[in-house]
Amino acid sequence: MIRNRLLGAAALVFLAAGCAAPPQEVSKTVLAAAPEPTKEVTHLVLPFDRYQLSVNDIYLIESAKDHLTRDCMKKRGYDWEVIDHRKQYPDVRNRRRYGVIEMQVAQEMGYKSNARLLGSTDVTARKMDREARLDPKAQKAALDPADGCYKLAGDQLERGNEENEDLVNKLNVNSLDEALKSPRVAPGMRSWVRCMAAKGHAYKDFYIASEDPRWAKSKTPSRAERETAVADVTCKQKADLVKALSETEQSIQEKDIREHKAYFARLEAAKERHLAAARAVLARD
Repeated sequence: MIRNRLLGAAALVFLAAGCAAPPQEVSKTVLAAAPEPTKEVTHLVLPFDRYQLSVNDIYLIESAKDHLTRDCMKKRGYDWEVIDHRKQYPDVRNRRRYGVIEMQVAQEMGYKSNARLLGSTDVTARKMDREARLDPKAQKAALDPADGCYKLAGDQLERGNEENEDLVNKLNVNSLDEALKSPRVAPGMRSWVRCMAAKGHAYKDFYIASEDPRWAKSKTPSRAERETAVADVTCKQKADLVKALSETEQSIQEKDIREHKAYFARLEAAKERHLAAARAVLARD
């Protein structure tokens, strides 16, 4: 079940190559709509977040990769559209960490999700359109997973700036599991269960509610799904559950950082070197 709890990171830079098509056949990609992130989400920041790339860090690196890809593609005889995106976006990496926590999302989307909800922006649509406009040869030159220009650009920016993230990823999962089982959170979880039962929804926790097989039967949220999600958020708010979870996780992660001080220092240094390399490319151009 934990695999469904930590949604968001991969969605920050959703980049699909798609199938090549002649320019005249390519229509403009429009991402599905989603409510704008609320304070419940934008204020949900955890200690590990500072050691990993934010959405704005990722877009900075993506801009630099675009510039390097353009240079590489030019040498191979192809054009490459550079998509600069210097706008600052809200960081919503933790938007679904504790299930659905925003009332408007519950009302409109139930437990459904999409790229925009989890962080992708119109930059994603522009990238998808760009790749779809490439003819097959240009697409291979740019996006081949072995020696495509985009892959080589990423390698250049990462070279010497890597630090193995297996430990922080493991600790990130463990901190959530530990928080869910903690004495601080247990009363809120019991309160949520009682509240949901009173509203006619028998679930042991909110992850089970969100993964109810009934919701997978339709691409759009049913009335029952939306009503259940609204009850879920209402009961979380009544139990003050998100606050209890986030504060407990903050303590757990701060303890982990102290215990692995040298590792987190290396992780932070690698992140800063990676960003510095990207900024150097952009400054050059």
